[in-house]
Amino acid sequence: MFQPLREFKIGRPQIFAGLMLLGFLAQCLWVSGGRKFSQLEYQYIASGFPQQPGLEYRVTSPLTGFVAALPFKLARHAGWLNQTRGVPRLWVARLPFAVFGLWLGAALWWVSRRLFDNEGGYVALALYCSSPAMAMIASNTGPEIILAWSSFGLIYTSIGVAHTLYAPPRKWLPRMVLLGLSIGCCLATALWSFTLVLLAFAFMLYLAPGRRRAAAGVLLGSSAIGIAVLALILGVTGSPWLATKGLVAPHPSLELLRSLAFPFADGYTPLGSYLFVAFFIVALTTYGSWDRARYFGNTAPLLSAYASVLLFALVPGAYVWNATLGLSFVFVFVGGVAADLLETSGRRLAAIILTAGLLLRVVLGLVALSRWIRYPV
Repeated sequence: MFQPLREFKIGRPQIFAGLMLLGFLAQCLWVSGGRKFSQLEYQYIASGFPQQPGLEYRVTSPLTGFVAALPFKLARHAGWLNQTRGVPRLWVARLPFAVFGLWLGAALWWVSRRLFDNEGGYVALALYCSSPAMAMIASNTGPEIILAWSSFGLIYTSIGVAHTLYAPPRKWLPRMVLLGLSIGCCLATALWSFTLVLLAFAFMLYLAPGRRRAAAGVLLGSSAIGIAVLALILGVTGSPWLATKGLVAPHPSLELLRSLAFPFADGYTPLGSYLFVAFFIVALTTYGSWDRARYFGNTAPLLSAYASVLLFALVPGAYVWNATLGLSFVFVFVGGVAADLLETSGRRLAAIILTAGLLLRVVLGLVALSRWIRYPV
């Protein structure tokens, strides 16, 4: 076993997870290099440059604009621009978003493995790496992958902070800083994500009933760090303050009801959607009918998935693909329930079904991505 750092070991599980993540990255680069820029992507890229007088953008996401414009700025300074089109290659221009996708996958693996051991981590990561929807947002210029990454970090860092509150105060600071960075990145991507901060605070209060005053103090400190990060990003990008009515005013509509079916968005093609929904229904049925599966490690991602999707469905002006914000949490939920099933006498049957389903999901996912490259929507 290789151990470059005292608290981080690289063994067979880490190597296997790394290979899965490389497969996900390969999908993202393949898709990134095969699709032309959409008009919305052009707007995100343009928003990362100094705004021209009289020019207004339909999109408002400072961090997305900064990330989208970064390859163009670096290419300009390094002389890497394509002389015929004046832009970097498509996969280079979208590479930062693929990096966020890789980062989110690594975080999902880390959280799932700590909660459910190797088997739960493998299932959650396999669902993520074979997800057409996650590959799409990680190979597209837009806020979804950044928001999915930062909100996932926000929720699970807040849970980690809550557990740390019972330790000496000197151990709070590192996680407070991480929580503050997550808050800042969420707010700089979409201002409405302050609602996810409230959800994170609710988890902190639940997990630290005897330390609620300390939890409130930690959240205030982390929020101050988050606001400082937001101000820094706004200053660097030159973006105006984001408190426009369309981004903070809830607008209930039928979209709320449609959002309840967000797991169907993961397959892109009907057969792929039904396959993942079948996984989800089995996990949900098991969770509801088996006491052993109903614990906080499984409940938190399920609640977070629906809360994040439904909250963002209230603000259509954010121009975010809401469904993808809940998928990473659902993958953790399914991984947790799968880990419970793999510890029963039906382990062999569960392993066969999971393996066959995941292999079929990989094939269907590649088919869906090839269609999306040819016929983008």
